[in-house]
Amino acid sequence: MITLSTDELLTGLDRLSSEDANSPMEVANPNPALDIPMEESELGNQISVFHLLKAYGEAMEGGHRELGDVIMANVSEKVSPAGDSLERLAFNLSQDLQKEVDYIKQEALKNFESAFRAFYQIFPYGRFAHFAANSAMVESIPAEAETVHIVDFDVGEGVQWPPVIEALARLGKKVKLTVVDWESQATGTDQDSDWAPAMWNLEEVKARLMDHSCRVGSNLIIESTRIDDLAGGIRGAKRASEWRVFNCMVGLPHMRRVRSRKLVEEFLTTANELVAESGRGMVTRGDGEAWEHLKGCSGFGSFFEGNMVYYMSLLESIELNFPELAEARMALECLFVAPFISSEAWFQRWVEMSEMQGKGKGRKEIMEKWRVSRESLEEAKEMVKESQTSYGVRTGGESENEMVLEWKGTPLVRVSSTWRN
Repeated sequence: MITLSTDELLTGLDRLSSEDANSPMEVANPNPALDIPMEESELGNQISVFHLLKAYGEAMEGGHRELGDVIMANVSEKVSPAGDSLERLAFNLSQDLQKEVDYIKQEALKNFESAFRAFYQIFPYGRFAHFAANSAMVESIPAEAETVHIVDFDVGEGVQWPPVIEALARLGKKVKLTVVDWESQATGTDQDSDWAPAMWNLEEVKARLMDHSCRVGSNLIIESTRIDDLAGGIRGAKRASEWRVFNCMVGLPHMRRVRSRKLVEEFLTTANELVAESGRGMVTRGDGEAWEHLKGCSGFGSFFEGNMVYYMSLLESIELNFPELAEARMALECLFVAPFISSEAWFQRWVEMSEMQGKGKGRKEIMEKWRVSRESLEEAKEMVKESQTSYGVRTGGESENEMVLEWKGTPLVRVSSTWRN
């Protein structure tokens, strides 16, 4: 069985760049600090903010948007980006703090590339998702397959693929990578964040991946396609010697992008159908949002609270890596967490979820589950330092085809794999 080492994943980004990848930010002791009793006024403010946020969710669920705006304006007067996880969550949810947010963003953008490297390498969210998906991909490849064709929903900076390219080069497999080109089309339903620029544009990403493949002796072909042209192009290129992998990463903090779930579901539906038609291939999915967990919410109020729990856990996990580096933490949160936290965006997500459920949208289960290997699970636990931190890794799904990264029991990232052979 071929597996990908965490060392390869940790250095995947560095292999795509000729620049020094050493981050100026130091990793603080990740062990949780002792709780210090809060002053009465601080505790009172927390309780007030918590109840105001709950009231906002209830107001919006009841259709009282003006009341919701008044409540959120009240919240904005009580919070700052330097507070605890609840206060920082509320700060980002507030809609009338744009000037302060813009100032923090502009300061953080001055060192964006270093911030990206630091965030990806220090925190496990993206590395965990990429490792779990990549391991399943490589483990699944049949010996007789000559070419591995990867179709990527959102290639981003391309940091997922260097370890896979190297692993497949060692196996003597040809690699074809088809990436969805989001730069050349405007879908009208996508919610791309403009909080931070892409480190490299798509053509630069493709060039760097090609350079890397040459350095490691890989036979790599890279193509791009529009999302609406995907099915026709892939279906027309079916070959018996080709092993197809459809990869969909969405909502991971380092990505900074909020993709429309309708587009995500369309991609996954197409992927499942194409794999089923050919009778061979795999679909891997990594999700860094609370979407799947919140599908059963009865109203916007519970959906809002579920998102609060999720992002408070994410913010707390970040804080414990920077207990004494508030400015660095604020910069990272501004760039990589704030794009996902918005009261208006959460409401639109709820509307989108309701519409999808109302129309009965959803993928039919036509694929087999790929069971997470024990080797991959143990290596993932080592990657996130499970024995030393509050992170945990477990398997999930009916057939244990999911690998889940948790923080104190709250799921932060889910990666699942299905296949046919």
